[in-house]
Amino acid sequence: MSAVTPGIAALTVLASIPATTLANDGYIGYVETLGDRQQRAYRVAAPDGQDQPLSTPADALTVPVQVTVPAEVAESRIESLGQDRSGPLSLNETQQDQVLEESLELFGYDIFQRAPSTFSPVEGMPVPVSYRIGPGDHLVVQLFGKRNVEYNLVVTRDGDILVPEYGPVAVGGLTFDETERLITEGFERRAIGVRAVVTMGQLRTIQIRLTGDVLQPGIYTVGGLSTLVDALLTTGGVRSTGSLRDIQLIRDGRRVARLDLYDLLLVGSSGDDTYLQHNDTIFVPPIGPVVYVGGEVQRPAIYELRGSTTVGEIIDMAGGLLATASLQVSHIERIQTRGYRTLIDFVNAGGDAQVRALPVANGDVLRVLPLEDQLEDVVLLSGQVERPGGYQFREGMRVSDLLVSAAALLPGADVNVYLIQRENPATLRKTTHYRNLLTALEQPGGEHDMILQPRDEVIVFDLAKARADVLADIVRGLELQATATRPAQVVSVRGAVRYEGRLPLETSAGLLEVFALAGGALPGADRHYGVVARTRHPGREIEIHSFSLAAAEVAPRGEANLRVQPGDRLYLFEEGGERNALLEKEIERLRAQALFGEDALVVRTLGEVRVDGVYPLVDGMRASDLLCASGGLTRRAFGLNAELSRIQHDAADDNRTLHLPLDSADLLAICELGKRAAEGAPGAEAFLARYTDDLANPVLNPMDQLSFSEKPGWVEQATVTLEGEIRRPGVYAIDRGESLCQVLQRAGGLTLDAYAFGAEFSRESVRTMQQQTIDELHEQLDDLMVDLSLSHSFNNDEKSSPEWSGKQDYLRAIQQLERAEATGRMVVNLDKVRACKAQDALVLEDGDSLSVPRRPNFVQVAGQVYVPTSHLFSEDRSIKDYIELSGGSTVLGKLKHAYVIQANGEVLNLQGRRVSSRIARKTVQPGSRIYVPLNVDRMNGTEKAQTWVQTLVNSAILAGIVL
Repeated sequence: MSAVTPGIAALTVLASIPATTLANDGYIGYVETLGDRQQRAYRVAAPDGQDQPLSTPADALTVPVQVTVPAEVAESRIESLGQDRSGPLSLNETQQDQVLEESLELFGYDIFQRAPSTFSPVEGMPVPVSYRIGPGDHLVVQLFGKRNVEYNLVVTRDGDILVPEYGPVAVGGLTFDETERLITEGFERRAIGVRAVVTMGQLRTIQIRLTGDVLQPGIYTVGGLSTLVDALLTTGGVRSTGSLRDIQLIRDGRRVARLDLYDLLLVGSSGDDTYLQHNDTIFVPPIGPVVYVGGEVQRPAIYELRGSTTVGEIIDMAGGLLATASLQVSHIERIQTRGYRTLIDFVNAGGDAQVRALPVANGDVLRVLPLEDQLEDVVLLSGQVERPGGYQFREGMRVSDLLVSAAALLPGADVNVYLIQRENPATLRKTTHYRNLLTALEQPGGEHDMILQPRDEVIVFDLAKARADVLADIVRGLELQATATRPAQVVSVRGAVRYEGRLPLETSAGLLEVFALAGGALPGADRHYGVVARTRHPGREIEIHSFSLAAAEVAPRGEANLRVQPGDRLYLFEEGGERNALLEKEIERLRAQALFGEDALVVRTLGEVRVDGVYPLVDGMRASDLLCASGGLTRRAFGLNAELSRIQHDAADDNRTLHLPLDSADLLAICELGKRAAEGAPGAEAFLARYTDDLANPVLNPMDQLSFSEKPGWVEQATVTLEGEIRRPGVYAIDRGESLCQVLQRAGGLTLDAYAFGAEFSRESVRTMQQQTIDELHEQLDDLMVDLSLSHSFNNDEKSSPEWSGKQDYLRAIQQLERAEATGRMVVNLDKVRACKAQDALVLEDGDSLSVPRRPNFVQVAGQVYVPTSHLFSEDRSIKDYIELSGGSTVLGKLKHAYVIQANGEVLNLQGRRVSSRIARKTVQPGSRIYVPLNVDRMNGTEKAQTWVQTLVNSAILAGIVL
């Protein structure tokens, strides 16, 4: 009341002025009292109405607060949940760990991270009516009407404003609303026809103290309109060890206000935010009790408690529960009085209302756990369909409800099969089922239109994608369910099927169903013989079963449609194709599992069968079955005889081999009857009668061998080619044992221009042998060159001499010689052959060829001569003459080793000092080739090496050119 008294007195003075007389300037005359004289003296002291304000710092107070601006706004929990659920639907379940976020932070303290780095008073903002006037405030008084004047008045240290001509008016401690009413009413009563408007000008600055758990305690100068929150934000804020819920304002030694920042942060209420006054103290005590909240809430954080708090209130502080939260399975981790931790779950707490009413204590960790990540009452459709995804499950729902017609499929969909993956809710084990898709669409409600269950996944396959790749995840999941006594529901399919690989197996599925899942048999598959290899669990022994796909197709509900068991390996072969490669591992296992005194459960076919080799022995397998498995007989087979070889063990542990003769034609007939019976043709009784005849078709024992011989005198169709100067050249079929002379007679003999001496006869078997010899000689030559150049024990002195570098050039030249290709030529005397005498007969083989040239008129000179070329043939020229015509032998040539290749392929060698001069004077036939070889002596340093190097070189050259 004392602060308001001076203002009321001033108001009384203004109100008591009589309004009887008016001066020329509009002022009202009255008798001046002592008080009036004193006020006039005050006005003289301050004629302009101005007073110096309180001293203020020259510069604005700078608060060293670090400003942190996040690079990007963190994703909210709702947005994260949306991201997780924006992908395709999946029936996979994820583990819901009771793990909170990586780090929980104290709630609310991040508000101080973006505080301004400097304080500057806010100008231009409205002044609330409750604002109390103090020293240093500026009041602007504007008079209008009969008199227009404006006063800018400063509140003095005494709390007065000095109004010109009227003296001081006490306003200190009044609210702005009271001050405005005091001045306006006083002027309006004092001057008739004048109205006054009062506004706030520049506000005063005040000093406050900041203490306790704050970042930067100290004394600060702030604006007169500053509140508790303003001061905290502009001075750096509260430490993480300080309380946000009990910020205290101390004035004149008394706590006049307490601020709970949670009200502002959580509900936006600033009711406890108080305007500061000069010399106020803001005190932040240490943080109080806290509770940790994480999991499925909007704002996981550490929250400070104030008084007794419930779970519901804490959840509200955390922004409420997410849609994925399950309060009933959540719990509190609490520290007990004896120092250990325990869990308080909400399972038996009742409903949500009862859980929310539970109290929390200091140090509690509230884990709000999510719902089970599981889709219920839904079925999935995937694969080659128009609209893959999730669909609501309805009781009695079938596949045809998902796929109304074939129009729901994409081009390339496999209409022969679809697959359903199903989960047993009691055991959580996955199973698979597959049916015919086209039948399901054509016959809704039928056997193939399966009734769906919740969480089923229907898969429609793409013909262009490998089936094993599409089903790899399903197979992997089934394999994880396997145990030592319960193998995985997986089957392996190999051979002549469209999609090989490991596939899921439906319980009680048969061969036809599995092969349908594998895309069906390929064209040309053997539909009468296939193999199932089965492992007996829990052991590792295998057993073999055979099947007929044709028989299974005739009777799909019969025994022929063998029931496939988990872990089975199915093999389907091509008609007449390789089988041993597919069955190799199974044969190895059968042999490996044979114990002491036992024979391996394998049998074998030899000779004239289409696919000979080793086959697994099936229980009850007979000789005709093995013949069928081998693809039948070849056209070369002797149809009257077969032989079964059997190992017999006697008491003395001696092995004997028995040979049992069989009728191959009879076995083949039984095999064909069995195929027709499997296809449903009549005559099954006749087939069984012959099939069970133990004499004609015995049951096989382990290690039996069934061999089929070739027909006596069998001749494959053979041909011979006649070219060149022959009257009727061409390709001629030949009989077994037919000679070249006979074929020449059939061809009309030689023409008049034929050069019989130069005829070239070649044979494939001779070419193979010659090529093998050439390759061996080259390999030996390569090895010799390496030995000569690298050996440390052979002629080391010469290798270290400078001359050796020149010899290495020769070695490299020899190594770069191209490997010769054999021609298969045989030297024949065609004139003797044409005579058709028995001793000169040349029996032909398949692929033989004869080329008869015209008579040539040249002789060729090659090798180490200066001008290798051909010369016109002359009967009076000798071998030496032809060499001289080519310039003679070079320095590297070895004349005494020269040889002549005659036109008929014979070789005339001039080697030998005593005879070489005489032979060199001999004449040669037209078409001959005279060859002067390389002098090997210049390449080798020792006489010993020279001999067989020379042999190898000459042999290689002769083999490469002559043959």
